Amino acid sequence: MLAREGRLPVTTLPVGSSWHRVYHARFGCAEPNPGYGDSRFAPFDAAHTGQRIPGQRVPTLYLAATPEAALLETALHGVSEWEPREVAELSLLSLHHAQLRLPEGLVFADLRDPQLDALTLDRSSIASSSAEHYPCTRSVAKAIHAAPQAVDGTLWRSRQTELNDRPPAEVMVVFADRPHGRREAWALAPHTHSSGTLLEGAGRLWLDELADALDITLFSDDV
Repeated sequence: MLAREGRLPVTTLPVGSSWHRVYHARFGCAEPNPGYGDSRFAPFDAAHTGQRIPGQRVPTLYLAATPEAALLETALHGVSEWEPREVAELSLLSLHHAQLRLPEGLVFADLRDPQLDALTLDRSSIASSSAEHYPCTRSVAKAIHAAPQAVDGTLWRSRQTELNDRPPAEVMVVFADRPHGRREAWALAPHTHSSGTLLEGAGRLWLDELADALDITLFSDDV
């Protein structure tokens, strides 16, 4: 209803602000996901098609405010329920990290807690629902994408950082079919550790620090 009526709460993030991404090596660091996966607000079909027709899915970029949140929302998603708390390094071999700068000031549908409270919406039904409810939350993303406000994506607070008792962090899905979605429009943050593989350099440091904090064992299963 709020989306259809153009009454979504929105916030604008400034050009040049930095956000972290953990992604599969088959994509470039700023190359949108064309519609793979099963996450809270992606993938979904553009509202005008109503069908799962190849090429009609909305491409997206999934970004987080901190390296820790990026890891928890991707490579270590669901770690709060794992038993034993072990990760094979080979399972992370194809993952890279990048710190990207917003190419322009982008406007997001604001689904952070204060905005949800003001709308009397339950966070547990939108921003912190469990995975079995993802089809419902993706329908919310679809409606937001089609809203007359033409927002650039959706912003909320990471459920995974909350479940793992880590500092709160914002996460976002960027709708990459907007004008800013061109891969060449995005730039890496200007420092030497702004990109790399997850098992080397800065990526490895962030991974080891988080694994230590969460009592996760990283093991090598090389043959």
